Amino acid sequence: MQLVDVHCHLESEHFAGKLDNIIENAKTVGLTALITCAIVPDEWELSQSISRNYKEVYFALGVHPWYIAESYHNELYRLTRIHDDKYCAIGEIGLDAKTTIDMQLQKKFFEDQVAIANELGKPIIVHCRGAFNELIASLKRVGALKAGGVIHSYSGNLEITQALIPYGFYFSFGGAITFRNSKKKLQVLQYIYPDYVLLETDSPDIPPVEKSGEINIPANIVYVIKAISELIEKPEEEIALDTTNNAKKLFKLII
Repeated sequence: MQLVDVHCHLESEHFAGKLDNIIENAKTVGLTALITCAIVPDEWELSQSISRNYKEVYFALGVHPWYIAESYHNELYRLTRIHDDKYCAIGEIGLDAKTTIDMQLQKKFFEDQVAIANELGKPIIVHCRGAFNELIASLKRVGALKAGGVIHSYSGNLEITQALIPYGFYFSFGGAITFRNSKKKLQVLQYIYPDYVLLETDSPDIPPVEKSGEINIPANIVYVIKAISELIEKPEEEIALDTTNNAKKLFKLII
């Protein structure tokens, strides 16, 4: 069974000195590709370095809405100067209504990074919490996404999902899908499966319920696919094939 983790953070200090084991464990459960997402400019070189050391690792670069600083705006040009076949997306970027960062500043960073993604022909990896209306408004301002994108750890309802699909979005699900499932999640999954579903772990964050209280690792993706399988009543092997094909298509992965 071939799997892709489209959203993790291998740059995390939780993984320092442990990546050999982390990647080996990931491979044993069938992970053939992982996308590590840098969230601040200080991590960008590390992300690229990790991808050089592990053939399974691809990388995405961006400024996360939680960590926006005015000074980082002068760093965004660097995103256009990196030439690497494993540089597969701009992210993690987005909007968050529950952080203290000014929403107007968040929108500026988000829209400017979307413009860079369009310039480079790369998809975007989006964090959105409590701000789907603002996200859709920003997307209307910037227009079409040349290479689409993914909303990670997706929590939107069916109406929001239907509004996002025309922009070329996929929707990834991680550890949160293993918690108490709602009618909303089932409705969304049934609507978007198989064409727009992706798998993630967001490790080291948001472990599945089976590993609650532990540092999350990419190998825990097995719990994510199990939960989705039980929810939509499809075989894990079928979900693995569909989500891997979706990841290869969106991120142009060669695996």
